[in-house]
Amino acid sequence: MLSYLTAESSFIRSFGNRSLLLLLLCAFTRTGESVAKASIIGVSVDINPAVIAAFGPVLALLLVASLKLEADSLVVAREAVLEEVSKSRRGFRASIWLYILMLVPTGCAAFLALQFVLKLVPDAPGCDGWNWWRQLTDFTYVHGTPGVYCIGDLKTGVPWIYPPIEAYLLLGCVFGCAYLTYAIILSWRMYRGR
Repeated sequence: MLSYLTAESSFIRSFGNRSLLLLLLCAFTRTGESVAKASIIGVSVDINPAVIAAFGPVLALLLVASLKLEADSLVVAREAVLEEVSKSRRGFRASIWLYILMLVPTGCAAFLALQFVLKLVPDAPGCDGWNWWRQLTDFTYVHGTPGVYCIGDLKTGVPWIYPPIEAYLLLGCVFGCAYLTYAIILSWRMYRGR
């Protein structure tokens, strides 16, 4: 029983750590600097906000998928350790804050995809000559183009972008995060509370 409770608290802590990482990446996308510096435990890392906007939803999907794997292993552990509790009709109340924590990675993925659609545009028309709707409908740049990040008119270190295909892939990552989060919450509610 104690090993299961330790695994459950480790899962919640893991969810919190990954959510904090994604929130930090969301904050970095709002900097107008060409390179943001992140310093953790004496290690300094250069972070480009355009790269985060372009690849952040994919990272969020991978993090939520790993959390789903951990949640599935917790379901197996619940069945093995808490068989009599999991089959009872009375559920345990889980805090609403836990469910809000579980929604944070999906919200971060949506925010990062929104940053891609609104702030990362092809270099040719630039920020003033580009409408965000074209990011989803204009197939002119489907073979790739240099990008410009509109917060601070960033051009150095900005990856090539492939609108609208890349925009649809990032939106697919957001929907994948939402589905996996729904599956995690559903299994959590089934075994932990109402």
